[in-house]
Amino acid sequence: MVLNELVDLLKNADSAEEIDAKRVEIGELIPAVKGMFDYDQQNGAHQYDLWVHSLNVVVNLPRGMEDDMLYLAALFHDIGKPDSRCRSNRPDDTNMHYYGHPKKSMQIVDSVIIPDLDRKGFEISGMDVKRLLYYVEYHDDHVSKKLKHLNRHMKLASFEEFRNLMLLQVADAKAHIQLPIIAERVEICSALAGEVGEDLYRQYREEQMRVRN
Repeated sequence: MVLNELVDLLKNADSAEEIDAKRVEIGELIPAVKGMFDYDQQNGAHQYDLWVHSLNVVVNLPRGMEDDMLYLAALFHDIGKPDSRCRSNRPDDTNMHYYGHPKKSMQIVDSVIIPDLDRKGFEISGMDVKRLLYYVEYHDDHVSKKLKHLNRHMKLASFEEFRNLMLLQVADAKAHIQLPIIAERVEICSALAGEVGEDLYRQYREEQMRVRN
Protein backbone atom coordinates (compact mmCIF):
# COMPACT_ATOMS: atom_id res chain seq x y z
CA MET A 1 0.00 0.00 0.00
CA VAL A 2 1.14 3.55 -0.79
CA LEU A 3 -0.09 6.75 0.85
CA ASN A 4 -2.45 7.72 -1.99
CA GLU A 5 -4.13 4.33 -1.76
CA LEU A 6 -4.62 4.75 1.98
CA VAL A 7 -6.11 8.22 1.57
CA ASP A 8 -8.44 6.99 -1.17
CA LEU A 9 -9.58 4.15 1.11
CA LEU A 10 -10.21 6.50 4.03
CA LYS A 11 -12.15 8.94 1.84
CA ASN A 12 -14.38 6.41 0.14
CA ALA A 13 -14.80 3.36 2.40
CA ASP A 14 -18.38 2.56 3.34
CA SER A 15 -17.56 0.95 6.69
CA ALA A 16 -14.89 0.59 9.35
CA GLU A 17 -14.68 -3.09 8.43
CA GLU A 18 -13.68 -2.20 4.87
CA ILE A 19 -10.71 -0.22 6.17
CA ASP A 20 -9.84 -2.80 8.83
CA ALA A 21 -9.51 -5.43 6.11
CA LYS A 22 -6.32 -3.54 5.14
CA ARG A 23 -5.00 -3.40 8.73
CA VAL A 24 -1.76 -5.24 7.97
CA GLU A 25 -0.97 -3.11 4.92
CA ILE A 26 -1.73 0.13 6.82
CA GLY A 27 0.53 -1.00 9.66
CA GLU A 28 3.33 -1.69 7.21
CA LEU A 29 2.96 1.76 5.65
CA ILE A 30 2.62 3.58 9.00
CA PRO A 31 4.05 1.40 11.80
CA ALA A 32 3.10 3.92 14.50
CA VAL A 33 -0.58 2.98 14.16
CA LYS A 34 0.08 -0.58 15.37
CA GLY A 35 -0.08 0.66 18.96
CA MET A 36 -3.80 1.29 18.42
CA PHE A 37 -4.58 -2.24 17.25
CA ASP A 38 -6.85 -4.01 19.78
CA TYR A 39 -6.10 -1.35 22.43
CA ASP A 40 -8.76 -1.55 25.16
CA GLN A 41 -9.65 2.03 26.15
CA GLN A 42 -11.32 0.92 29.41
CA ASN A 43 -13.58 3.95 29.44
CA GLY A 44 -17.34 3.97 29.80
CA ALA A 45 -17.82 6.41 26.94
CA HIS A 46 -16.26 3.99 24.45
CA GLN A 47 -17.73 0.84 22.95
CA TYR A 48 -14.79 0.19 20.60
CA ASP A 49 -11.09 -0.48 20.98
CA LEU A 50 -8.86 2.42 19.97
CA TRP A 51 -8.23 1.26 16.40
CA VAL A 52 -11.86 0.45 15.61
CA HIS A 53 -12.95 3.73 17.22
CA SER A 54 -10.58 5.62 14.91
CA LEU A 55 -11.87 3.79 11.84
CA ASN A 56 -15.44 4.66 12.82
CA VAL A 57 -14.43 8.31 13.12
CA VAL A 58 -13.03 8.11 9.58
CA VAL A 59 -16.23 6.70 8.09
CA ASN A 60 -18.41 9.11 10.10
CA LEU A 61 -16.89 11.95 8.09
CA PRO A 62 -18.67 12.93 4.86
CA ARG A 63 -17.39 10.75 2.04
CA GLY A 64 -15.10 12.11 -0.65
CA MET A 65 -14.32 15.56 0.70
CA GLU A 66 -11.46 17.43 -0.94
CA ASP A 67 -9.14 17.77 2.08
CA ASP A 68 -7.10 14.56 2.34
CA MET A 69 -5.60 15.72 5.65
CA LEU A 70 -8.98 15.57 7.36
CA TYR A 71 -9.17 11.81 6.79
CA LEU A 72 -5.60 11.22 7.93
CA ALA A 73 -6.35 13.31 11.02
CA ALA A 74 -9.35 11.09 11.79
CA LEU A 75 -7.12 8.03 11.59
CA PHE A 76 -4.38 9.54 13.78
CA HIS A 77 -6.38 11.73 16.18
CA ASP A 78 -6.10 9.40 19.20
CA ILE A 79 -2.73 7.81 18.48
CA GLY A 80 -1.29 9.48 21.59
CA LYS A 81 -3.77 7.85 23.97
CA PRO A 82 -1.58 4.88 25.03
CA ASP A 83 1.14 7.33 26.09
CA SER A 84 -1.38 9.51 27.97
CA ARG A 85 -3.22 6.81 29.91
CA CYS A 86 -3.82 7.43 33.62
CA ARG A 87 -6.25 6.66 36.41
CA SER A 88 -8.57 9.10 38.09
CA ASN A 89 -7.77 10.46 41.55
CA ARG A 90 -11.29 9.44 42.60
CA PRO A 91 -11.37 5.90 44.04
CA ASP A 92 -14.90 5.33 42.71
CA ASP A 93 -13.89 6.12 39.11
CA THR A 94 -12.88 2.90 37.36
CA ASN A 95 -12.43 4.52 33.95
CA MET A 96 -9.04 5.07 32.38
CA HIS A 97 -8.41 8.67 31.32
CA TYR A 98 -6.26 10.22 28.61
CA TYR A 99 -5.54 13.79 29.65
CA GLY A 100 -3.47 15.70 27.12
CA HIS A 101 -3.81 13.04 24.44
CA PRO A 102 -4.62 15.48 21.58
CA LYS A 103 -1.28 17.27 21.96
CA LYS A 104 0.54 13.95 22.36
CA SER A 105 -1.15 12.67 19.22
CA MET A 106 -0.10 15.79 17.34
CA GLN A 107 3.50 15.34 18.50
CA ILE A 108 3.56 11.72 17.31
CA VAL A 109 2.21 12.73 13.91
CA ASP A 110 4.75 15.56 13.67
CA SER A 111 7.86 13.80 14.98
CA VAL A 112 7.25 10.16 14.01
CA ILE A 113 4.68 9.64 11.26
CA ILE A 114 5.48 12.51 8.90
CA PRO A 115 9.28 11.97 9.02
CA ASP A 116 8.77 8.21 8.49
CA LEU A 117 6.56 8.81 5.46
CA ASP A 118 9.07 11.33 4.12
CA ARG A 119 11.88 8.77 4.40
CA LYS A 120 9.74 6.37 2.38
CA GLY A 121 9.28 8.97 -0.35
CA PHE A 122 5.76 10.11 0.57
CA GLU A 123 6.28 13.84 1.00
CA ILE A 124 3.43 15.91 2.45
CA SER A 125 3.50 19.63 1.68
CA GLY A 126 4.05 22.18 4.44
CA MET A 127 0.51 23.57 4.16
CA ASP A 128 -0.96 20.08 4.34
CA VAL A 129 1.15 19.27 7.40
CA LYS A 130 -0.05 22.46 9.09
CA ARG A 131 -3.71 21.50 8.55
CA LEU A 132 -3.13 17.91 9.63
CA LEU A 133 -1.49 18.98 12.89
CA TYR A 134 -4.24 21.55 13.53
CA TYR A 135 -6.98 18.95 13.11
CA VAL A 136 -5.25 16.42 15.36
CA GLU A 137 -4.26 18.84 18.12
CA TYR A 138 -7.69 20.46 18.42
CA HIS A 139 -9.97 17.49 17.70
CA ASP A 140 -11.10 17.41 21.35
CA ASP A 141 -11.12 21.17 21.94
CA HIS A 142 -14.18 22.32 23.87
CA VAL A 143 -16.13 24.86 21.85
CA SER A 144 -19.39 26.72 22.20
CA LYS A 145 -21.57 28.96 20.07
CA LYS A 146 -20.05 32.07 21.67
CA LEU A 147 -17.62 34.24 19.76
CA LYS A 148 -15.23 34.60 22.71
CA HIS A 149 -14.76 30.85 22.89
CA LEU A 150 -13.74 30.64 19.23
CA ASN A 151 -11.18 33.45 19.10
CA ARG A 152 -8.27 31.01 19.25
CA HIS A 153 -9.48 29.13 16.19
CA MET A 154 -10.18 32.29 14.26
CA LYS A 155 -6.55 33.29 14.76
CA LEU A 156 -5.24 29.83 13.84
CA ALA A 157 -7.36 28.75 10.90
CA SER A 158 -9.61 29.77 8.04
CA PHE A 159 -13.33 29.11 8.36
CA GLU A 160 -12.98 26.18 5.93
CA GLU A 161 -10.35 24.59 8.19
CA PHE A 162 -12.42 25.27 11.30
CA ARG A 163 -15.49 23.79 9.60
CA ASN A 164 -13.53 20.64 8.84
CA LEU A 165 -12.36 20.49 12.45
CA MET A 166 -15.99 20.66 13.58
CA LEU A 167 -16.89 17.86 11.16
CA LEU A 168 -14.07 15.83 12.72
CA GLN A 169 -15.41 16.55 16.21
CA VAL A 170 -18.89 15.43 15.14
CA ALA A 171 -17.48 12.25 13.59
CA ASP A 172 -15.49 11.58 16.76
CA ALA A 173 -18.44 12.17 19.06
CA LYS A 174 -20.67 9.86 17.02
CA ALA A 175 -18.09 7.07 17.47
CA HIS A 176 -18.69 7.22 21.25
CA ILE A 177 -21.56 5.85 23.31
CA GLN A 178 -24.19 8.55 23.01
CA LEU A 179 -24.23 9.89 26.55
CA PRO A 180 -26.04 13.25 26.99
CA ILE A 181 -22.78 15.21 27.07
CA ILE A 182 -21.68 13.53 23.82
CA ALA A 183 -25.00 14.26 22.11
CA GLU A 184 -24.64 17.91 23.16
CA ARG A 185 -21.18 18.03 21.57
CA VAL A 186 -22.62 16.67 18.31
CA GLU A 187 -25.28 19.39 18.29
CA ILE A 188 -22.86 22.25 19.02
CA CYS A 189 -20.20 21.16 16.55
CA SER A 190 -22.75 20.44 13.82
CA ALA A 191 -24.05 23.99 14.19
CA LEU A 192 -20.53 25.45 14.13
CA ALA A 193 -19.76 23.53 10.95
CA GLY A 194 -22.64 25.37 9.28
CA GLU A 195 -24.21 28.80 9.29
CA VAL A 196 -23.67 29.42 13.02
CA GLY A 197 -19.91 29.06 12.66
CA GLU A 198 -19.83 31.05 9.45
CA ASP A 199 -21.73 33.92 11.11
CA LEU A 200 -19.32 33.91 14.08
CA TYR A 201 -16.33 34.05 11.74
CA ARG A 202 -17.94 36.95 9.89
CA GLN A 203 -18.50 38.79 13.18
CA TYR A 204 -14.86 38.23 14.11
CA ARG A 205 -13.62 39.64 10.78
CA GLU A 206 -15.90 42.68 11.12
CA GLU A 207 -14.59 43.34 14.64
CA GLN A 208 -11.02 43.07 13.44
CA MET A 209 -11.71 45.56 10.65
CA ARG A 210 -13.24 48.02 13.12
CA VAL A 211 -10.18 47.72 15.37
CA ARG A 212 -7.83 48.40 12.44
CA ASN A 213 -9.84 51.44 11.36
